[in-house]
Amino acid sequence: MDPMVEDKFFIESVTGPIPQEAIGICDAHNHLWIGTVEGNQPNSPILNNYESINSELKYYRRAGGATIIDCQPGGCGRDGRVLRRLSQESGVNIISATGFHLPKYYPPDFWLYQASADQAKTYFISEIKQGLVETLQLETPVKPGLIKIACQLRVRDTPQALLEAAAGACLETGITIEAHTEKGSEAEILVDFFLSRGVPAERLVICHIDKRPDFSLHHDLAIMGVLLEYDTFYRPKYEPEKNLWPLIQRMVANGLEDSVALATDMAEVELWSLLGHGPGLGGFLTIIGPRLKELGLESSLGKLLGGNIAHRLASPPECLERGTR
Repeated sequence: MDPMVEDKFFIESVTGPIPQEAIGICDAHNHLWIGTVEGNQPNSPILNNYESINSELKYYRRAGGATIIDCQPGGCGRDGRVLRRLSQESGVNIISATGFHLPKYYPPDFWLYQASADQAKTYFISEIKQGLVETLQLETPVKPGLIKIACQLRVRDTPQALLEAAAGACLETGITIEAHTEKGSEAEILVDFFLSRGVPAERLVICHIDKRPDFSLHHDLAIMGVLLEYDTFYRPKYEPEKNLWPLIQRMVANGLEDSVALATDMAEVELWSLLGHGPGLGGFLTIIGPRLKELGLESSLGKLLGGNIAHRLASPPECLERGTR
């Protein structure tokens, strides 16, 4: 993507396409609304206190945040209608997702996990081109800005049909894939899977890979062109002081700041400030941003906190109009 024509590129949000430069400060992976899902595992996360979520979004906006990527795909609690309303009322750009999550977040025998690659691909592309299924009755349906997928500990244990479908949908529409990994497990195998099917490395975002803070792995994936998403800032068990912060510093020191996107992934209620007792959405601006400056990374701030993910999601306007990025 030529940076000289960056202002001609757009990103699909829940309220419609927005210019790439309007993304501003962006949490690259979060969950803003997770409705109840009958039949899924009892300990599955639920985020459905609208007023509290809206209040935190407004605080995030006042603190300087502009955009949040919601990584909840359909069938496991996503509601594009609610996401649009939250965006309109808070002033925060929200980018929604098609795709699939782990089986435990769905009802038993959910159709998507029984689907063929062609059936799943058709579903993903339909949502990309026509809109999220739960919003099709709206005058203007909500369209997703990315494909979210979720891999098991081993890539081979993830339904291959769904991986093939995600690859096919990406190739046909150009939409970026954000991939959940189990603590970064087999990230390189997952990347190889998509590259071998023609998916450009620049359209791959590998999530939670900071839980596997192997610099040589991160270096190699970054050199390939993959975007690495880090989000363990609020999770003491992953020892962010020992692992995450030094990793960010090392990536920047080695000229790889274009290959990292920061996020908070707050699917758990306890991480929210009003719903629980955590840093909340605002912590992205009041904790993470200031710490980056303290570490001397201010010159990379714009890329790490939004610029890099915006670059990967953006497409020319004619591609959004016809559903091909």
